[in-house]
Amino acid sequence: MPKCRACGKYTANADCVRCSKCSNVYHRGCCSVPAGPIPVGFACQSCKAKPADYVSSENSSPGEEINAPGKVEADCTRMLCQLIQEVKGLRTDLKEARIEIQQFKADLQACCNRIASVEQKVLEVEQKLVTKSCDNAHLENTIADLKIQLNERDQELLLNDVEIAGLPEQRSENVLHLASLVAVKLGLTLEERDVVHAERRGAVRRNREDGEGAPQRPRPLVVRLARRAQRDALLRAARVRRGLSTADMDLAGEPRKIYVNERLTQSNRQLFGKAREAASRVHWKYVWTRGGQIFTRKDDGKSVERIRNEGDINNFFV
Repeated sequence: MPKCRACGKYTANADCVRCSKCSNVYHRGCCSVPAGPIPVGFACQSCKAKPADYVSSENSSPGEEINAPGKVEADCTRMLCQLIQEVKGLRTDLKEARIEIQQFKADLQACCNRIASVEQKVLEVEQKLVTKSCDNAHLENTIADLKIQLNERDQELLLNDVEIAGLPEQRSENVLHLASLVAVKLGLTLEERDVVHAERRGAVRRNREDGEGAPQRPRPLVVRLARRAQRDALLRAARVRRGLSTADMDLAGEPRKIYVNERLTQSNRQLFGKAREAASRVHWKYVWTRGGQIFTRKDDGKSVERIRNEGDINNFFV
């Protein structure tokens, strides 16, 4: 597609005219040619400005063209016109380039504004997440404190209970008689009015080492006493006589050790088991319960620490 000699832009064939002398192509608007048929023998402004002897020089000999009067001035005029047209085209191109650069700057500024807006939104979201994280941490601490308080309240309800483990379990057994028999072997006397109730607690368990058909492991016997003083006396007597077994009570079956402990809530029982495992791992000497609370001591003469939650286990047994 040819370029317009005047403005330097590409032209469509239907929108251009061609000079019959120099064969250059022009827009109709650039050479003031109205719409319609192209005039016969159309000549551009440059060709019209040439002297007649220069126009006819194409048919003359080389010697005659060189010696033709005014030829140099005509060439200069033609070159000057072409230069002017090229400068106009360059000015037009520069103007369009400036417009495109301005548009690019506007687009770039809009993009920067959008990025700044996104960064601001991200910052707001991060601040909300930090605030929410702090709120969640506060909420978790509050829930943990409430759980501890509820567990302490539940433990207070068990302050009159003891748990006797190791007693053989049989059908239609007299649990009150068993509790009284254990008290007698510990040097105490329990009458029926001293016992609020007694029952086996927990699911039926079997020894893990034994297969199917193995005898059941006896469930602990839970005894609630009428007075706390009786419970404390029973626990003191059990600590003094640690070697009590079923053989001392003339009970059938293989001899088993009998343990008398204060009754703990499920949460405290699990915490007590974890504390004993952790203390054994790091060779702490003592872990015990008193009044439903769990205590530990590394060795004789060391300070006593109370364990309230698993965090205390991680802090003490390191």
